[in-house]
Amino acid sequence: MYTYPCAGTGGHTEYVRFSGTGLDVNKTWSGYSGDYLNITFEPSITLYANMTYNYEIRTGSYPQIIHAQSNSTANGTINCTQFTDVNGRIYDNWIPAIWLE
Repeated sequence: MYTYPCAGTGGHTEYVRFSGTGLDVNKTWSGYSGDYLNITFEPSITLYANMTYNYEIRTGSYPQIIHAQSNSTANGTINCTQFTDVNGRIYDNWIPAIWLE
């Protein structure tokens, strides 16, 4: 999973969890070394079309944000039910900009 950082920052994901449809995996960021904007699952996981998955992402150092409750792409739709910023403010329309490969 790649996290798009804001320009001039080290925006990254510190923790990610995917669950649903028999899947429950998580991974923790390994620090500012190598390709620190990616979190790689070993073994790899597969998210199937037309299935619903839940995700939890903890970000650090200013990742890009999609200011919408839902964002559709050619590969599926990602929805936000809650985003809590570092100041404790809660939003239902902020999605960290990530890329799943």
